[in-house]
Amino acid sequence: MTNATFNLPLGLPPLPPELAALAAPPAPAEEDPNQIVRQAFRIGHMRLLAPFAIASELTEMPNVYPLPRAPANLLGLVNMHGRIVPLFDLAALFETLHLPREKRMLLRFGHDDSAFGIVIDGLPRRMVFTPDSQVIPSQLPAGTQDAVLATYLSGSDAWFEFDYAQLLIHVS
Repeated sequence: MTNATFNLPLGLPPLPPELAALAAPPAPAEEDPNQIVRQAFRIGHMRLLAPFAIASELTEMPNVYPLPRAPANLLGLVNMHGRIVPLFDLAALFETLHLPREKRMLLRFGHDDSAFGIVIDGLPRRMVFTPDSQVIPSQLPAGTQDAVLATYLSGSDAWFEFDYAQLLIHVS
């Protein structure tokens, strides 16, 4: 007895061309050098920005393990995928209070051992600015002015991009 091999068609018939085009992965969007794309989020009434490559992960608030005698802005340590990360609350530094109706989330910055998290209000969103929307920042809370990288206007709202590692120097 011999083993016969049969060529039977398996699976579904091919999709019509118009449906196949919809199923194909989207073509990567070309970056416009005249656009500044940032991740926008809030801490209280402060509107903040960060490049997507720096603000690397968003998660619901995990268990926080407080540290004795830590500065008030350092809430404690959190476990993120087996890595211990310090969690900071920058609301006091920005002289604001968290928005009571917004869910607090953890936004992690960095990918390595220098990673840290901050508490934000609600979900971040993607915002696009043009170079002409950049302005000189108005008066900011003490301890934050030397960490400002850029300020952009969107309508009448000012959005601030900071060097977040520099901000943490004022927290600790």
